[in-house]
Amino acid sequence: MTASTCRGCGRPIVWIETPDGKRIPLDPKPPVYRVTSDGRGERDRLCMVSHFATCPQASDFSASNR
Repeated sequence: MTASTCRGCGRPIVWIETPDGKRIPLDPKPPVYRVTSDGRGERDRLCMVSHFATCPQASDFSASNR
């Protein structure tokens, strides 16, 4: 995970790499969601939200706008 600042809105973001090698920005602060992997409440994990979902300038980075 690499920390940086969004070029669109100036908020802090962290970058992760997906299993297929793509990098995506995430919000490092809440909201953070608890995801249950087995359906019974065991082995919970916390998940961060994609910065594309919260950034007011996200459309500026859309591939369709290039």
